[in-house]
Parts: sequence; C-alpha cells; structure tokens
Amino acid sequence: MKKTPLILAHRGLVTEYQENTLPAIQAAISSPYCNGTEFDVFLTKDNKVVLFHDENLKRVTGVDRNIYDLTWDDLKTIKILPEIEVDGGIRKYSNAANIPLLENVLEEIKGKDFFVDIELKAYQPSWAKRKVGSAVARIVKRMDIMEQVICTSFNFFMLYDLEKEHREVPSGFAYDDNMPLSMKRLNWLMEANIIGRLVYSNAVCSEHTIIDGDTIKKYHQRNMKVGTFTLYPLTPGEMPKKRKTYFSKEVKRLAVLGVDWIETDQPELVWKDLYG
Repeated sequence: MKKTPLILAHRGLVTEYQENTLPAIQAAISSPYCNGTEFDVFLTKDNKVVLFHDENLKRVTGVDRNIYDLTWDDLKTIKILPEIEVDGGIRKYSNAANIPLLENVLEEIKGKDFFVDIELKAYQPSWAKRKVGSAVARIVKRMDIMEQVICTSFNFFMLYDLEKEHREVPSGFAYDDNMPLSMKRLNWLMEANIIGRLVYSNAVCSEHTIIDGDTIKKYHQRNMKVGTFTLYPLTPGEMPKKRKTYFSKEVKRLAVLGVDWIETDQPELVWKDLYG
C-alpha cells in the first residue's frame, strides 16, 4: 500500500452511479479522491461471481428473486434500476445498469495504482454458501492481481474456503457493531484476532465504532493491516451538519491512530478531512 489512509469508495462511486456496477467502479478509478474501492460479491446458481450487495434483487432491480437462485444468463437480462432505495429514500441516476462479473471488474483495475476490498457477502454464517470463497480465490490467483486486493467477509466459512483454495490470497475477517455482543466484548474479540488466526487473515476490516485507541497498534504489531467502514454514508437527502461533524472527527481520529484504509460513500468529504 502507498500513503495511508487510503480512501476506498464504498460499492464504487455511488454518488455518481449505482452501487456495485462497472460505471461506479470506473468512476472511482478516475476520481482524484479515491485510492481504491470496496464492492460486494455473490456466487450465482451456475458458480459465476458477480457484484451485488443484497441477497434479494428487489431493492435495486424490482425483481423479487434471490441472487444465488439465478444463473448468469438470468442476471444478464436483469437491469439495476435508475431509481433505487437507499436508507429509506430514493436515489436517482441517469440510466439503468448491468450486474457485472467480478473478472470483468478486475480487468478494469489490474495494473492501476488502485486498491480493492472484495467483500464476500454474507448475512449469516453459512457453510452451504462457502464456495464463493474458493471461486474468488481462483479468479484473483488466475488474474495475478493479489497485490491489489484484500478479500474480506463477515462469514468465517467463506474465508476458510478462500484460504483453503489459495493461502497466499490476502484476506481479513470483518466486524460490525450489529453483532450480538457488547462493544467492549466486540473490541476484545477483534483485538485478540481469534477468528482471524483461524482463517489466516492478513488484515481486519471493522466498523469504525469498534476501533479504540490501541486496536490499530495491536494489529500493526502483528504486521496486519486495518480497514474501517462506513464513514460518510450515502443518504437520500442532505446529511445534517451535526452528522457531518461527527464523521469528520471520526476520520481524523482514525487517521491519527494509523488506520490503513477508510471505506466511504462520499470520498471527497473524507479527502477534505485528511488533506483539504
């Protein structure tokens, strides 16, 4: 990695294009405020890895089907709508967009000075859905792009499968503050790196609320990177000034602590906090 913290566009540059689409990723590559991007992936019924955030397609496509029940040929006929629901409001874009394959997105990124967090999407631990891990590992290995990526997940089994396929693929277990533990216990579990050791993690990705004064130091002592999310989330309207002030303080706090990357829906605001 270059100078840190890196600023990663969360699901691509979603202020300009629909989340997890090729135009959103291309916009992040072109943006002067982004050093990289995060995006989510699922495995289709016929074992293709595609970019998508929700298990069900309805929120962004209007189609009430689960993504893992559909084939790639099915998904090629489905468009991401120009108006999609975001946190209780409607976000409007210029045109409909396609659901992309992971390998096509990585082709856009490969060889550029651009870092990627590939999140293996999971809404609950599932051994049955672990194979997205090995599928992603094979693509990353085949495309020889390992130095540009980290693969993260809230699903232990997906990371286990990824590392079983190719141990050298960088990976990290993820934590958020919705997990059924107190903040104190979550911080202890994360800092102890118990789950990370089991899946040979090279990094950790944590919601910013769980990171305290010595979290990053402890990971850096293990020669591990620390990423955080989601600063300045996308909102359907103007973000209240009080909320902006809170996120600005958080960005600066995390930078002082030495965080390696920050994932954000609004990269320009993070850039201004860090360098403006």
